[in-house]
Amino acid sequence: MTASLPSDESQLQELNRALAANELTQAAKVAFVLAKRGTLPIMQLIGLAGLMGHAGQAERAAELYHLWLRCTESPLLFAAWYNLGVLQIQANEQQEAEQSLRAALAIKPDFIDARMTLGTLQERLRQHEAALATWRAALAQIDPDHPASRPQQIQALNSVARVAALRKHYPEAEDACARSLLLDPKQPDIAAQWINLRQQQCAWPVCAPLPGLAEADLGHSASAASTLCISDDPAEQLAAAQRHPVNRAAAPTPLADEQGYLHRKLRIGYLCSDFSSHAAARLTAELYGLHQRDQFEIYGFSWNEEDRSGLRTRIAPQMDHHIRLTVMSDLQAAQTIRAHEIDILVDLHGLGADGRPGILAQRAAPVQISWLGHPGSSAMPTVDYVLADAFVLPPQLHASFTERPLYLPDCVQIHDRRRAIGPAPSRASCGLPEQAFVFCSFNSSRKLTPSQFASWMRILKRVPDSVLWLAADSEPVRDNLRIAALRHGIASERLVFAPRLVQADYLARLQLADLCLDTLPFSGGAAAADALWAGVPMLTLAGNSYAARLGGSLLHAIGLPELVMRSARTYEDKAVRLAAKPQELARLRRRLAKNRDKTPLFDTPTLVRHLEQLYLQVARGTLQSDPTNEHTADTTLPLVSILIPTGDGDSAELLEQTVRSALAQHYGRCEIIVSDSGSGDTRQRRLAKLLAKHPQLRYNRAPTLNAEDNLDHCLALALGEYIAVAPAGDLLHADKISRMMHFYQHFPGIGLVACWRQPLAADGTPLPGAPLLPQAAVGGASLANVLLAHETAGDALCQPAGLLLRRAQLGASFGHYQGKRYRHLGGIATALAALAGHECAYLSDPLSQYHPAPATTGHDAVTLDDQLAPALERLYLLYEAHTRQHFLTDSTRFKALLVTRLEALSALLHRHHAQLAAGDAQQNEAVQQALKQGYQLLLSPF
Repeated sequence: MTASLPSDESQLQELNRALAANELTQAAKVAFVLAKRGTLPIMQLIGLAGLMGHAGQAERAAELYHLWLRCTESPLLFAAWYNLGVLQIQANEQQEAEQSLRAALAIKPDFIDARMTLGTLQERLRQHEAALATWRAALAQIDPDHPASRPQQIQALNSVARVAALRKHYPEAEDACARSLLLDPKQPDIAAQWINLRQQQCAWPVCAPLPGLAEADLGHSASAASTLCISDDPAEQLAAAQRHPVNRAAAPTPLADEQGYLHRKLRIGYLCSDFSSHAAARLTAELYGLHQRDQFEIYGFSWNEEDRSGLRTRIAPQMDHHIRLTVMSDLQAAQTIRAHEIDILVDLHGLGADGRPGILAQRAAPVQISWLGHPGSSAMPTVDYVLADAFVLPPQLHASFTERPLYLPDCVQIHDRRRAIGPAPSRASCGLPEQAFVFCSFNSSRKLTPSQFASWMRILKRVPDSVLWLAADSEPVRDNLRIAALRHGIASERLVFAPRLVQADYLARLQLADLCLDTLPFSGGAAAADALWAGVPMLTLAGNSYAARLGGSLLHAIGLPELVMRSARTYEDKAVRLAAKPQELARLRRRLAKNRDKTPLFDTPTLVRHLEQLYLQVARGTLQSDPTNEHTADTTLPLVSILIPTGDGDSAELLEQTVRSALAQHYGRCEIIVSDSGSGDTRQRRLAKLLAKHPQLRYNRAPTLNAEDNLDHCLALALGEYIAVAPAGDLLHADKISRMMHFYQHFPGIGLVACWRQPLAADGTPLPGAPLLPQAAVGGASLANVLLAHETAGDALCQPAGLLLRRAQLGASFGHYQGKRYRHLGGIATALAALAGHECAYLSDPLSQYHPAPATTGHDAVTLDDQLAPALERLYLLYEAHTRQHFLTDSTRFKALLVTRLEALSALLHRHHAQLAAGDAQQNEAVQQALKQGYQLLLSPF
């Protein structure tokens, strides 16, 4: 007799019960039935799909959404499309997400959340103009008078400001920031961005008061980089650095050991946003090839998109290793640097735009140094030293730096002697009067201040036949400066603006200037050196701070100290005097040309030798002449074997990263075993240098083995008393083994140590998720009961890569429990074997990171075998755990769970009855035996 289908009401009750019990498999089963009938409520749809997405079942959740959308008549279809789009974004299915969000907007064009999310997706896809158009449309639809719309307005305005600034649409970005601050003045990051945008445009005063924000309040919001251009007070600059988000965040656990490493050569890592367009890259272009390779190994770490310029193609080959950190989070990037065992990490960027101080906050190297990028203190406790010279950082400035100064003997700034200077063009071709005296300043427009500009206007008044030649490549800057000149009584025609040019033409054009005028409080660095290299004398006013003294350092190093002024009055008088006395200026030009190749300023090889001496002084650890001595194991510790199975599906680069993170473990006695089941020798060649260098690293070929057997092959090669697994692509925290071994060493009752693994999206950002448990010691029986009762718990906890196991409990292979091999539920079987009679320690910190395997496509239909084999294994684990009285010793609870499992198996058999009848006899026999044993246990009196 055929049973009637359950009613929608009873099915909905069962769905709610399953959701409350976190039984996702059962909840999804019921939800698909209701969705097909068109009776699944949208709230249950959204709630369940969200849970499925967090559990790694995003594709299945998307199937549920699509079924619901096909079968349901609802005025809320737009909401389902929107939530599907959000799910697809989280699953990195960007094209599908855009289609879903547009479907939501097609139904409900005024759906602001969908429009905002679409803009964010377009930004992620680098479709910046499209994103701006989307957010502008959202702003046009938001009712500004409705109080509830204020958060949406602020979000849209801040998004416009961020991307418009990136696209150099500065007026629009500034306006968006101002409107956002009018709605909520308590946004210090937006206030800082607004100030920076006004600096970029020479919109003075840059801290003009806004409703709810006085000028003083805005000044306290200025970023560290902006403050260098606003204030010459070192204490104010330090306070701004201390306000930086990286210094407000909780200090993370250091990745690098302060004791350093044992290397034959010092590994120097240079950290820069790119090695092409950034000013630090131009200054250091010659540096990397001048390092002495018998003492130093040079690494470059960068993250921005790099052009194919001649500079990049020139720099990269000078490095021993150039490593891109583009898609990595700060933590991942720091772990990568740590895995390379960098002895000294030199940050060329600092706290400015595009900088990544969060990498240094992780203590990626034992010694970290700031140089060039931010001429002030970072205020970061993890930055140990700042490179300086005696002029830029005299003793009275020490109190304004948290870093210890490392003094170069002549000048802190390095230069590239190989820069070509083309033939000088005509003045007419550059818009310059033939007979006028040409003052120039090619510093960034953000370094210009009202007081500095007023000083220049006074100079122009005193030198009537003169012009001021400036670098300004945007119309807002040019307009604002022309207006400012008129306010000082100077005709706007006396300002000449120079467009951007390639380096050789830019230097050639510079030769047309008569005198370069430096800026205060942020002196010229690269731009000032460019003028001196091109033979143009420069006048500077030395201020109080490091940033305000850079120009003076350059002039002292090239033998022209008389051009370093001490007051605004003497600065202006000197400029006027040189304009009026061409013979004196000509003598300066001749001295400059003579000194260029004879004084320390452009003596780059000597600077590099001095720099290397400083590196050797501050390096930690011991330099060893014999590379085989680099690994000195502590033989008093138990040996831990780190198993790294790999094959054709694994990238050689990711494999190397995993191996390096394993080699970087702080625990004193590890061996690392790589078993390669793939074809070819790509991975072996990638590891060749590491294999030659690290005796604790072993590589073995095991062609044609499947993944499970290859892991067991690793185990067979292991000599360790404890076993850890690191699949290719995992990045291990440097303290992973030591922290997990702590529990085995100090708590005899521990039988299993587990940790959380942080899943990562393809771009390196953390995926949503959280540890299964808080960090704690967990009762072994209690945890085992959870693993047996909840189908998804084992997926979260029992992956071998998250476990540290005693070899004695494993036997010959993974996945054994009570003498039986479990191929589908091997992780749970391994955990149960370890937990029998023991406790578990669970570490909720992400001691490793991994990229989840791509979700299966809709073409990969789930077969009967895919469902039946795990169901049978789950039953047998249940039987063994109870009959051995290891776990589930309470008969009532055991029988309740057994009933649920038998019902699930019976339902599966019912759905596939015809397939089973025509199937494998041995499989059918196994099913019958499992059912028989289950019903016997169910009917037994205990």
